Amino acid sequence: MIILEELNVDNWLETMELSISEEQKNVFPIPNVYWVGISRYEEKTTLYAIKNDETIVGLIGIGYDEDGVSGYINPLMIDEKYQGNGYSKAAMKSAIEKLKNDYKVPEIHIGHRKTNAVAGKLYESLRFVIFDEDETDYFRSLDLNQV
Repeated sequence: MIILEELNVDNWLETMELSISEEQKNVFPIPNVYWVGISRYEEKTTLYAIKNDETIVGLIGIGYDEDGVSGYINPLMIDEKYQGNGYSKAAMKSAIEKLKNDYKVPEIHIGHRKTNAVAGKLYESLRFVIFDEDETDYFRSLDLNQV
């Protein structure tokens, strides 16, 4: 069973030690510790350890977009040794519910690298649609009024 546990003094260090594969780092090389700085000083993201029972398997962040109305999910990562077990999808569903019920946002935005086909399939399966793109990234949204 997946739960989201807000980063705290007891879980942050273990969460920062998680990592993706070397191949995945070619697509997105940013380590988890980077997100702590971003969450506190730039985006005001709330970070959560993704836990399978008592084992921390990943990291996810949620917050408000700059418009102060819609929400976003960023980052989302599952440690390389726990990938392929459905944890990303379960964590995304929990984050969507949290944004819908606690933040009361009507829409959620995410972005991902075009070369990350696995992420694209995950987001499509959760009904996120592309609303914009640039050379490297797709930007997707989910209308919570249709969920």
